[in-house]
Order: sequence, then structure tokens, then C-alpha cells
Amino acid sequence: MMLVTVEEMREIEQLAIEQSVSSDQMMQRAGKGLAEIIIKHFKDLITKHVIGLVGKGNNGGDAIIALNQLLLSGWYGAAILFSPRQADPLVEEFINNGGRIINYKEADFKLKLKEIMSDDSVIVDGLLGTGIKMPLKAEMAEFMSLIKKAAKGKRVVAVDCPSGVDCDSGEAAAETIPAELTVCMQAVKVGLMKQPAFSLCGEIETVSLGLPKEITKKYEGQSVVDDHWAAAHLPVRSAFSHKGSFGKVMVVGGSVNYVGAPFLSGLAAYRLGSGLVTLAVPQQVASTMAGNAPEITWVILDDEDGVIAETAAEVFLKKVIDYDCLAVGPGIGTEEATQRFLHRVLFQPSINDRRKVGFLAGETSTNAAVKIPTVVIDADALRWLAKQQNWFESISSPMVLTPHPGEMAALTGLKTEEIQKDRIACASSFAQKWHQVVVLKGALTVIAAPDGRINIIPIATSALAKAGSGDVLTGMITSLIGQGVQPFEAATLGAWMHAKAGLRAAEKMGCEASVLARDIISALPEMVASVKTL
Repeated sequence: MMLVTVEEMREIEQLAIEQSVSSDQMMQRAGKGLAEIIIKHFKDLITKHVIGLVGKGNNGGDAIIALNQLLLSGWYGAAILFSPRQADPLVEEFINNGGRIINYKEADFKLKLKEIMSDDSVIVDGLLGTGIKMPLKAEMAEFMSLIKKAAKGKRVVAVDCPSGVDCDSGEAAAETIPAELTVCMQAVKVGLMKQPAFSLCGEIETVSLGLPKEITKKYEGQSVVDDHWAAAHLPVRSAFSHKGSFGKVMVVGGSVNYVGAPFLSGLAAYRLGSGLVTLAVPQQVASTMAGNAPEITWVILDDEDGVIAETAAEVFLKKVIDYDCLAVGPGIGTEEATQRFLHRVLFQPSINDRRKVGFLAGETSTNAAVKIPTVVIDADALRWLAKQQNWFESISSPMVLTPHPGEMAALTGLKTEEIQKDRIACASSFAQKWHQVVVLKGALTVIAAPDGRINIIPIATSALAKAGSGDVLTGMITSLIGQGVQPFEAATLGAWMHAKAGLRAAEKMGCEASVLARDIISALPEMVASVKTL
């Protein structure tokens, strides 16, 4: 689903008008598309009763057109007008189709409102459009407060956005009526992917306005990911294939204090389709975890008191050339020996014009340059990276960085609050600065590409707020890159499926609080199967 600002949507509509797509045509398509989604979404309702909240703007027009379509499809209901729509043929058509009109200014409005608000009503909220700014005018606030109270427990469908939401900032008036479903016209507005607006939207769908491709192409670099996007990017598996067809991936990490992290990444990679998964870990980690998954292969790295030793780089660099993608960081720890290992692996002087970036003064490297595959970097490896001055000018391997807000703060020098205030702008600006893909984790995960593309995962769930969840995501992204999916798309698909698997695991558990990282992994096969059937 395309993601745009309010101003960008205005530009799209103006370009459409200039290419002979009238405002009336767009409104008709919006209203009819809205009605089709309502019919589909509420097909199981026994009583088809609709109440439209109609404002004076285009959203009100969309709502009236949808109401007319619903009446023609066998529904019955009423339209509540905040202010009269003078000589409006859409209103006249609604009346002729058997609809009831109620004006807010009528003396007995509250009595009539009580009469029409049955328990099974579907309320279509077309009061306010995407261009409103706070605060609401007093009369509108009073009206919405009244409707919000009457609509409690009812099924609410918002037209383009819940009325009372600032569609750029995500700010929302206290009187905003929470929706079960928000139907956006042509594109999701960027403010709906921010809090508190997101929590008021419910499920989000879009209606196509049938605009020429040349108009919308410019704005397709920012998207809200949905089932159809995921299905289009899922790797294709041929029956005439072998394990090498689906990628060889390696996870580097683990330490005496975090033995399970690389195992979770490796198992997630296998569950998402990797042909071969290898864990490169210290001996103590391998000894503890080897019996848990016989499918996993192992590279035993030199260890120093239970963590990866600097000397492990020699063995690692000999092995890594055979792999398609590399995950670095799960459970790796912060010990000095391991940090020196990371220096030797990721800052190779002969690859980087023989610079000694990342090496101690007077230190030289005896290793020949080794081409490192795409790296998915996570956890303490991110915090190590944050300490390397101008690292993005020195590391030659393409990378996918997967920070949570705290790790992003360490990488950028910003405060966590600054990052959370505008996650989209933060992720995008640093992806472009670093020339790497950035996955800013958390509710409404943001995936940013160096070329300016943005994808957002429209899911927020505490089911993912558990130790090991990030290790699972790292393994999933690594698996997809190993299977040939490009890093930006792999990061997006991995994050989307990770979030959906979290929801599915919570559904099986009966609550979000009890979901463990391994439950997310267990939900992956069902998740993959559901995407493949779309």
C-alpha cells in the first residue's frame, strides 16, 4: 500500500485532474470501492444496518456514495449530517433509495440518534478529512464527543482516516472515534503509521482511484506492507532443486552468557527455507547447543574464557567464502577479545585500500583479503559498530543493520526520544548516510534503503517484546538474502513475517505475554504457508 503525506496526496489528485480524471470521478471510485470493502468485511452480519457520519468535505461525499451503494445492495440505514449539504444530488439519491437523513442542528437530534443506533450498526465515519489540524473547533468536538459515546461497542469504518487524526503528525483529538477498519483512498497517509493515530485505525485497506501509473509511480518508494506485497516477494521454490538452491548462511555469535541466541537465529533461518545453516560459535556454545538441532552444522571458533577470541578470525575467514549471507551479533557479547575479532573480520585493510581503520596503532594484518558476503548485523555487534568512527566509509560489505531504538541511539548519537518522535525520517536519513539498509525495530518497524525507499510494517504487538525475538528476525532476514532476495526486500519480508508470526503465536497461546522466541519460530511454517496461498 502506497504511503504519502497529505501534501503528496494533494499533488497526486491535482496531477490526475490535469490528466482529465475529474474530482467527481475520483469520488465515485472512492465511494464505490469503500462500499465493496464494507460488504466484504461485514458479509457475515445478519442485519445489514449502516449509519453514515457525513461532513461537508470530500470524505463526506465518499461516505454518501458508499451509503447509496450499500442501500442498493440490500442494506438499510441513515446518514447524519453535521451541517446541511445544500442541493446535493447524492443526498437526494440517498433519500430516494430509502435512506433517512438526520441533521445535527435538529432540536430533537439526541432522541433521533438514540433511535437509529442499534447494537448491530456499522458506522461509516466520513466527518473530517486528511487535512485537519488541531485543535478541533468547539462545535465539531462537541458533536464528535456525542457520537463517540453513542458509537461505543459499534463497528466503525473510517473513510481515509478516523476523523480527528492529523494525517501527517499522527496526533489525534480526544474525541476521535476509534475504527475497526480504515479505508484509505489510493494511499495510506503517513500520520496513520505513527502513534496515537495507528491505534485508532484498526485494520487498514486501500481503495484504488484508478489513476494512471505515470501519476503514482513517483510516490511508490514508500509503502505499507501487506499480504499481497509479501506474497509477491516470497522466494519461489522449485521441486527440481537441492539444498544449494536455497542458500548457505552462517550465524556468527554466541558467548558463555548467551548460548541460545545464535541457535535461535539458525533455527529461524532453516524454518524460513535456507538450504544449509552453519553456526560459527565458541566451543562452549557448541557443546551446550549441538544436540538441540541435528540439522545445523558448526564452525568451532577459538574462544577466550567462553567468548570468541581474536585468533578465531583466521579460521572464520577461511570458511566464510563459501556462504551466501552472514549474520553477525546474536549473543556475541561485548568482550575485548570479541571486539578485536570483529575488527579483523569486517575491517580488512587490503579490501579498504590498505587502511588500518579499526586496528590498533602499529598493528598489521597477515590475512589475505576475503570477500565477505552481505552481513546482517544485530545486538552487541551493533554497539561495537557504533564505536567505530566513520565505519560506513570503511566497511566494504553490503549490510543490513537491525537496531532497536536504543541501539539506534548508540549508532546515531541521538536520544531515543528523538528517534521515536519520527522513526521514518530517522531510519531513512541514516540509511542514506551510511549507504546501508536499516531496520528500525519496534512497533511499526521501519525498513529504509540507501536509495530513499521506505517500507513500514503496520503491526504493533507486545508478543515480540521478549528476549531472543530479535535473534529470530536476524536469522529470518539472513535466510531470505541467502535465498537470493535483495537486502531491502529481504529485510522487509523478514520483518513482516516475524511480526505476523508473533501475532499467530499469541493467538495460539491465548495471550501476548506468554510468547517466547521459539514460539515465533514454531509459527513460521504456518505463516509461510498462508502467504503462499494468497
